[in-house]
Amino acid sequence: MGISVLRVENLIKRYESGFALDIPHLEFQSGRIYGLVGPNGAGKTTLLNLLNLLEEPTEGEMFFEERRFTDLDPLDIRRKMTMVMENPFLFHTTVFKNITAGLKCRSVDKKMWPAMSKEALRTVGLKGFENRYAPALSRGETQRVAIARALVLKPEVLFLDEPFTNIRQRDIDLFEKLTKTINQEYQTTIIFTTHDLPQAHRLSDEVISLVDGRIIEGSIENLFEGTVEEIDGTQSVKISPKISVSVITEKRGKVNISIAPREIILSHGAIISSARNSFKGIIRKIQMEGQTVIVNISVDEEVEFTALITETSFKNMGLPIDSEIYLTFKSTSVTIF
Repeated sequence: MGISVLRVENLIKRYESGFALDIPHLEFQSGRIYGLVGPNGAGKTTLLNLLNLLEEPTEGEMFFEERRFTDLDPLDIRRKMTMVMENPFLFHTTVFKNITAGLKCRSVDKKMWPAMSKEALRTVGLKGFENRYAPALSRGETQRVAIARALVLKPEVLFLDEPFTNIRQRDIDLFEKLTKTINQEYQTTIIFTTHDLPQAHRLSDEVISLVDGRIIEGSIENLFEGTVEEIDGTQSVKISPKISVSVITEKRGKVNISIAPREIILSHGAIISSARNSFKGIIRKIQMEGQTVIVNISVDEEVEFTALITETSFKNMGLPIDSEIYLTFKSTSVTIF
């Protein structure tokens, strides 16, 4: 077990809207990469804001290197952590002045600025960009300058809030490599948020799933909200007007359910098995991830499932886009929370 750089205990953040972030325990080990995943409104950004002292918790305690935040000078903590927002703001001046803005605030010797700026730009792949006019940069370049501006401060913890949003695939590939590079070269603990679960697993030492302000153990893919119904002793969760998922539970009322993509069996026709859940759908998207194929299937206008199959199975089945497919999974494969 490594050194805990950040830890929270019984952390709660309530808002007037009724939403509450509620995390009994969570810790981040030094030098690791963590991916926070979950749907919109799950609490990912709220958690980053609390850890980075941009917001104060309603209840609970937070620790930095096993010392309570309340026992430390907030300024000292902030100097060791930096956050890059989803839509970073760059000053209307040169890239160099943007990158060195933090150094100026921290009264770093001006003689050191050029070398520090050059190193940060080299790391993010923007060597020679010092004199470029920042507002004229592309979306991907803007994001990289924002990361360089953070790196030049040599943070122990780097927070990235949706860093891969609204950029080209080429830039996404670059950012994924950059995330690994920063972690390895600087030994920086990185905590980032994303909606892309495969990406989170590619980059992270640990993936943390948030739903409705709480950490969950189940998959956040195939995540649905519904109401538990019981007919003739059989439980199901109605997730749309037409679709009910057979489950095994003692819960009642509104619940969230998830089905791990690997638990879903795909077939060209309905199969006879003990599995209670079987639906016919249309393949909408196919994505290759190494030797695994991610298949997105629309069952009706409101419900879409994600299944994972091997590359060999995919080739043997011959699954073109817009073709019909049956998906099957057991009631015991449904996680309820």
